[in-house]
This record gives sequence, C-alpha cells and structure tokens, in this order.
Amino acid sequence: MIKAFLLSVLIIGALSEDCSNLNGEYGCQGDQKAYPDSWDERRWQTPPRNDEHWKESYQDMHDVVGYAQLKYSSDRRICTIKFIATVNPALGNYQVLYKFGDREQESNSFTVTPSQTESYKDGFPISCRVLVNGQEKAKLVLEDEYFLWDNPTVNQGSQYERGQKGAIVELFGWPYDDIAEECEFIGNAGYMAVKVFPFQEAILTFDTVENGELNPWWFLYQPVSYRLKSRMGDKKQFKNMINTCRKNGVRVYADAVINHMAGNGNDMYADHRNWSGSCIHWGPKAGSAGSPWWTTGWQYGVNPYSGKKPGLEFPSVPYFASDFHCDRACNAWTNPFILNYGWLSGLTDLNTEKEYVQQRIADYLTELLSIGVSGVRIDAAKHIYPSSLASIFKKLKDNLGGGEYPEDFTAYLEVLFGNEKELLLCGGGDYSYGQPFVDKMKAQGLSDDDIDKIKIWGSDYPKEFPICGYWEITPKRHVIGLDCHDDQNPGSSSRDMQDKGSVYIRERNPEKHRNFNIQMFTRTEADWKIKLLLSSYSFMENGGAGFPDGKSECKNCTGEQCKNNCSKSVPYQKAYDPNSTGYDTGDKANWKEGSYTRVHRDRATINAMRSWMGLEELSEEQLYGKEKAKAKMMGL
Repeated sequence: MIKAFLLSVLIIGALSEDCSNLNGEYGCQGDQKAYPDSWDERRWQTPPRNDEHWKESYQDMHDVVGYAQLKYSSDRRICTIKFIATVNPALGNYQVLYKFGDREQESNSFTVTPSQTESYKDGFPISCRVLVNGQEKAKLVLEDEYFLWDNPTVNQGSQYERGQKGAIVELFGWPYDDIAEECEFIGNAGYMAVKVFPFQEAILTFDTVENGELNPWWFLYQPVSYRLKSRMGDKKQFKNMINTCRKNGVRVYADAVINHMAGNGNDMYADHRNWSGSCIHWGPKAGSAGSPWWTTGWQYGVNPYSGKKPGLEFPSVPYFASDFHCDRACNAWTNPFILNYGWLSGLTDLNTEKEYVQQRIADYLTELLSIGVSGVRIDAAKHIYPSSLASIFKKLKDNLGGGEYPEDFTAYLEVLFGNEKELLLCGGGDYSYGQPFVDKMKAQGLSDDDIDKIKIWGSDYPKEFPICGYWEITPKRHVIGLDCHDDQNPGSSSRDMQDKGSVYIRERNPEKHRNFNIQMFTRTEADWKIKLLLSSYSFMENGGAGFPDGKSECKNCTGEQCKNNCSKSVPYQKAYDPNSTGYDTGDKANWKEGSYTRVHRDRATINAMRSWMGLEELSEEQLYGKEKAKAKMMGL
C-alpha cells in the first residue's frame, strides 16, 4: 500500500511538471519562408563578461560580433580587408576602433600587399575595440588571416591539367597533423589532392552522448561557426597541413557546409525540455572552438540576457534569426519548395536567397582559398536553389578580383539524384542542376571556363550512370567516386549501389572493393576529370561509428551523464602509419574494428590511377621504400 501511494505521488508529480516549450511558435505559417527581420531584435543572447555563465571563448559577443571580409584586386596581389561589425545598441553612444596587424584606426577597411604581410607568417591579426565615453567596453579578436600569395606553389605535371584532372583522396576522420605526415606518400603515389571533411567549427562535446556514442561523425555536419577550428585541429594546424601538402605536390580540397547550421535544440542553452511520455530535460552541447550559439528548439522562457524569447543566433558567424528559413520539415523529396526551404533532419536551414547570407558564404569560401584550399565540396547542395548557388559563385568570383577562377579551383556539389532525377537533372525545370543551372551561372557573368570548374558529384556512379540515359551535362563536369561516407553503415546505404560499389565496409570484401576502384580508373566510356577515392575507417561492433581519433573514446568523457551513458566507445588509433600498404582492416574472416582503412595506399589501385593519368607504374620499392625507412626511424 505504501509503495503504491509513493508511486502515485511520483506519477502525479511528473504529470504536474510543466514540460511545455515554445516550439509551436517557430513553425512556418502557410507559405512563409523565413523569419521576419524584426526577430533579429532577439539577438545578444550570449552571457556578458563577468556573468557566472560567461566563458573566455565567448569574448564580448554579448556586445559586439563580426567577421573579416577579404576582397582581392584583379591581379590578386592586393587584398582589402573589411571588418564587418555589429554592436549591441544597448551600449548607447559608442566608438569602434579596428586593428589590422599593429595599426589601430577608426576605418573598418584596410588594404594589404605581400610586402605588408611578410612579417606575419603565422597569420595576420585582426581585432576591434568598442569604446563608450572613451573607455573600452568590449573587444572582439578574430582568427588570424592568410592571403593567396602566402601559399606554396603546387608542382604537378601537365597530366594534371593545372589541377583540373586527377584523383582526390578523401581522408575521412584523419586529423590534420596525420594528413601532413601522409602527404609525402600521397604526392609520391601521384594523387592530385586530398580532401578534408568539414573543417569549420562544429559540435564537439565531452559532457553528453548521442544514443550512447561520444561525438558521432555526423556532428561534423552541424556547424556552429565559420571559424577554422574543427575536430581535426585548429587553424594553424590546418594551414601547416595545407602548406606541407602543397610542398609535396598535393592540393587540398575541403568539405564546406553552407546549407545549414547546427540542429535545432543542439545549442548552448543550459536546459531544454520536452514532454514525451515523461518530462525530459537535457543540457548544452559545445563547439570545437568554444563559440556560443543559440537555437529555438525546446526552449520555454525568455533569454536572461536579451530579455526576449529565444531566436536563432550564431554570433561567431554572425547569423541572426532573419538569416534562416522558418522551421519547416523537409519531408517531400520531389517538391522543390520543400527541398530548399525545409529543415533537413532538424538542421537550422539558412536563408540562402538573402543577399547577406549569400555574401557571407562567398566570404567564407574566399577565406578558404586564401589559406590555401584549392576548392570545395558543397554539402547538401540540392537543398539550395540553383539560382542561389549561382549568385554565391558570382560573389566568390567578385571577391577574387572579378577575373577567371584560379586555374586549379574546383567546386563539386553534393546532389543525390535517385528518384528525383527528373527534378534535379533530367527534366529541365527551374530546380535542375543541368543546363538550367548552367544558364543561371552564365546570367551571373560566369564564363564557360568558370562553369567547367563547378561540377556535380555523380551519385549515379557506378550503378545508374548516366542517370538520365544521356549526358545532360558534359561528363567532365561530373565528379565520380565508388564510395561516400554516408555509404559506410553496414546495415544500409544512402545510395542503392547494392553490389555495384560501396562494398568495403558493408561487405568486408577488400578484393571486390579493390576491383571496383581499379575499374573506376580504367573505364573509358566517359571523360571524367575528377575521381574520388574514399579512405575511411571501420565501425565498431558495438555500434560506435565515431572517428578513431580518440574523441569518440568513452574514457574521454568529462561529464557524469557522459560517463554513465557512453556505451559505444571507439579507441584511439593513429591515422598515419608508414608501414601501411592499404586495406588495413583485413577481410570478413579477419576483421579489425575501429581501424583506418588506408585504401589509398593499395599499390594495385595506385597503379591503375597512374595509368589513367599517363604516369609510369611504380614498383613496391618505389612506392613504399621511403615509408618503410621512416617507419624504421620511428621504431615502428
């Protein structure tokens, strides 16, 4: 009887707890597309300095936010830096002083040349101070910047067509320092480039787990800022890796996430709540650079610092509420309105039709090229209207001086065709990435040479190409690859390749996978220029799918919730291994879990690639001899 009474009290108590939230206020109304400009008044949600919830990495983003825009002259030997700052109007009358290098000035614009940056090899410092009545009230220090002229020259043979033909090794889950060590081998093997996965600041937390897993790989695709400090390393490590690769004749391409920011409810708010049979509460996430960010998901009161209801705000970009589409489910894959305006899996969808958002994305891509990246993969591109992408590429061109894109620039768009092929490529409608997209880019002033450098990832390869039954756009604008990281789940695949590809992790059959990659490099039915080779890692039998970089290892949990609920640990393994000759996870009979595959080190695959590129075959000694000597020196 006593037990029954106590149980009833607990149930009544749980039911009486208010678990309501404000989610219902944030959904789209009818054909509404974006949040109104007036909602930008909900910003300034970051705790101020000296508040108990303030963190050093927040700086003074309660009072000032901003970023540096880079615009080059036509010869790209002069760069104008513009500090675009926004100050909290609550400060009243204020003055902003901008510092570029060692010079402080009232103007937010500063022009630099190579001679002016020679003494800043580790990056050009930029900051601003906000003064009220002559006293410093707030300060914002940006990441140091680099410029196009700082980048080492990439020496490659004429076969590479100045960076427009070659194989790109996609090093999924590799830290920057390991890639820097690997680039000598990659250059010697004859690969054109490496591709790194999302390098902008994203969710990285050691206090909580997601379904028992610490930092699953897909957290990388939930950006919280455009700062270049990621799970794989900070901006200086990124720059060192790029310089090392370029000096070894290897270009670097990068995975840019520009369709959305972090998921709704995955933010820095201390408490979220929801009713789902019982009252559920959860705490904040954290970002890889410590930036603050605020979403509207599962919030239930006013923000204590803005005094208003929560609004979408990513101060380190900065983005505010009106820079986003209103909350709409992405649940109709053949409806272009839903594809563009819907929130993919709850990810906060950027208002990519807005001029400021387009310019901010173009400025971000300009920063990437300035640090030495040769090009980008555009994640979730089919969720951005082709006309918006054309505008972004035009703004990027203007930032680079208005002439042709750099000779080795390549952008390839992730456009999964599948059952939406008529909409996305074959049908000729407004949402097509085929000829209509070409026409939109031409209307923006892009040349034929520029357009050839903006390619589509061929998700129809190897099973269904050409997806339309004919080549809607020239094959040289299709980037092909056997695998993508979404295909690695042993139980499913984002593409229905079945036995036509994506077989290594799923089927654990190295020989079959090797033969498919050799086939990719020896096919002659289309003039593909860029071919991708995924070098990934095996998942854990316990379901752990995080990188083996140690950041998904349960022993690194710091919070009690994480320690008590982390059940899918992925042990650390160093990505660079000079002893590797590829396919390091074995086969189905002798499988190594949580291990880097290093597929790109397989000699048969390398020589097939080299034959395609018109390069001579390498012997085992030519390919691995120097690496074996390194291993011996390292005591491995």
